[in-house]
Amino acid sequence: MGMPTIARIRLSLGMVQIAMNMLGEVDRGRKSPLSPAATEILYSAYFSRICMGDVAGMLGVSRSTATDHINHLEKEGYVRRVRSPDDRRAYYIAPTRKGEEWLLAIEGRLFAYLEEGMAQLTGEEQQEFARLCAKFTGVHDETSFSGVLQDLKRSRDRLHVPMTVVKEGRLLRLEEVADARYHADEEEQVKQMFEERIPETDDGIQDEMIVEFYEEMQKNLRDAGHLPLGGLLESGIRAGTALEIGPGPGYLGLEWLKATEETRLVGLEISQAMIASAEKNAAGYGLTARVRYQEGNALAMPFEDGVFDAVFSNGSLHEWESPERVFDEISRVLKVGGRFCITDLRRDLSPGIYRQMYDSCEPPEIRPGFESSVRAAYTREEIMDLLGRSHLTGWQVIAHPFGLVIHGKKA
Repeated sequence: MGMPTIARIRLSLGMVQIAMNMLGEVDRGRKSPLSPAATEILYSAYFSRICMGDVAGMLGVSRSTATDHINHLEKEGYVRRVRSPDDRRAYYIAPTRKGEEWLLAIEGRLFAYLEEGMAQLTGEEQQEFARLCAKFTGVHDETSFSGVLQDLKRSRDRLHVPMTVVKEGRLLRLEEVADARYHADEEEQVKQMFEERIPETDDGIQDEMIVEFYEEMQKNLRDAGHLPLGGLLESGIRAGTALEIGPGPGYLGLEWLKATEETRLVGLEISQAMIASAEKNAAGYGLTARVRYQEGNALAMPFEDGVFDAVFSNGSLHEWESPERVFDEISRVLKVGGRFCITDLRRDLSPGIYRQMYDSCEPPEIRPGFESSVRAAYTREEIMDLLGRSHLTGWQVIAHPFGLVIHGKKA
């Protein structure tokens, strides 16, 4: 049996990683002139105007650490500070001539490496290789690059495959563990990829016992910090009155209210049992004055046109009987300039990610429901096709290892 596909890809990416280090001249026994964080700052400053105060959030570090990186870049002559013409107290970071020349020299070597490798492929193979790279990474243009990068930063701590294995007192070598893990039965892998979509219920979770299990699972996700609150806030949903479609027990919306000021929330839920659970949790948060839950179907929302500043939903898209009609309804009830953010599972999860997510479902009684939800979920291409046929505009679809994110601003 040949080398498993994932192991082959890891080996190829290992070569790319080494090549990038060599081309960046960090392999010659001397300290690189720029750290990875400093390099990200320089590249970001080259391609867009960034404020000093935004660097900490961009890197996911403290403000003092961000300032240290900026000071180092400035001391070495790679960047300079430029006072904002709009706010005399604000400064932007701009690359110097030295910084631009360093960046262009690195890019010259990287493009040469790509051209040399691509020269071994036919024109058709080059197009297919570019298409597969975009599908693998989720990066299709400059805009999606930024979104995928932020998603990766948020999810990297969750990316874990158990490769440290001890057998009979001996720590197994990496190639042994990889061989055992990825030489899986091909039929099992195909099953886990769920090529054919199988629709799930379209009337929500009504059974009280299942509601209880789902409530516990959502609470566990909240306590572990795995609800997509960060992405919601980063999409610009921070003010006004928002509509949450399919809030379930309500934890995401309640966390959003807690993280924002002077905001209000309306939860549209098809299951009366879930509404009761959400109302109980709202009382526990002390937020009953700022949230209202209403029974209804997203296919025909019981709201007037243009009444919400934002619409969001997490984990319910795969249950919508007609996503195209729901997208139309979202467009209808949103104000002009209103923002939306819809997150859900994706059906084309990798087998490894699927196993990881399945095994982490607690309580275990919820795992069959997770499997059926994955089977009912969509791929990025399917969602883009549905969005393209709807009235909703200004959208972008990002596929990350664990699911899909649809976000945008109504024009």
